[in-house]
Amino acid sequence: MRILIRLSFLCLFSTACGASSKGVAAPTPTSRNVTFVAFLDENRNGVLDDPETIRIPGAEILFGGVAGKTAATTGSFALDVLQSTQTLSVNPSSLPPYYRAPDPATVTPPLSGPLNVPIALPLGAGATAGVYLSFGDSITNGQVGVGDGQGYTGQLERMLAEHFSKARVINDGVDSSSSERGDERIIASLIGGRPAFTLILYGTNDWGDTRCSDIPCFTISSLRSIVRKVKAEGGYPFVGTLLMTNVGFDFRASPQRNSWILAQNDLIRQMAVEENVVLVDLHLAFERAGVPLGDLFVDYIHPSALGYTVMARTWFDAITKPR
Repeated sequence: MRILIRLSFLCLFSTACGASSKGVAAPTPTSRNVTFVAFLDENRNGVLDDPETIRIPGAEILFGGVAGKTAATTGSFALDVLQSTQTLSVNPSSLPPYYRAPDPATVTPPLSGPLNVPIALPLGAGATAGVYLSFGDSITNGQVGVGDGQGYTGQLERMLAEHFSKARVINDGVDSSSSERGDERIIASLIGGRPAFTLILYGTNDWGDTRCSDIPCFTISSLRSIVRKVKAEGGYPFVGTLLMTNVGFDFRASPQRNSWILAQNDLIRQMAVEENVVLVDLHLAFERAGVPLGDLFVDYIHPSALGYTVMARTWFDAITKPR
């Protein structure tokens, strides 16, 4: 009798008495609609904190076997995903210049609310996220009565704010200044503005210096020095090519000057590669604007309202589109 009772007890926990070898099927994970939010992780702690309001549009996020791309302003998109632990990754090539994707990680979606995805932009102590310094001469500064009087900077700020949800563009153009003068004053500008990004457009006025009759002159060394000082302060540089002159307007806009500008731009492109910075080809943008060149200028060298719109769009594309 004792033997039979013991055998019956064992049969409850084994296959010895003819029970099926298959275990109980695991429950099938449920699925739900999850909103993914790509945000700039300013303090790099991996968590979306209240002050962190900058969003990253265009980020390609892969979760398990599904993927999506974040939208402008909100930096988000929604996907139906399984409520289970899966690998989350961000395609680095989908991010704007200088931004960095997180390492792939296994993540379980929250039972409610969004799944926040941190994007890094390593900045030094002298730089502030969301701040852009437009650094140059009168072409950057703008002219009273032309557009909104702010050059390209007002338009660019509005475009960037709509894209990233937050942006401040500082207009730091000084009329009639040379690239040497720019190199002299860049540190003070960086300390005062603390920009994350510096948009450099300098060299147009170097034409008037007798030392620049032959190329190369001091333009490229000045630009290289500005770029390195921006990096040393913990920010990131963008370097623009020089605009052509409006040949035929008056004696200051000559074919010889445009040939000089073309040669300078070749050297600027080379310097940008050597310093590993983003080149913003404003000259090419004006060439491809699809309107008569004279419509892009109000005088021999300064852009018209339409010209400044082309400039704003070109800077915007360089800042927001992957390299």
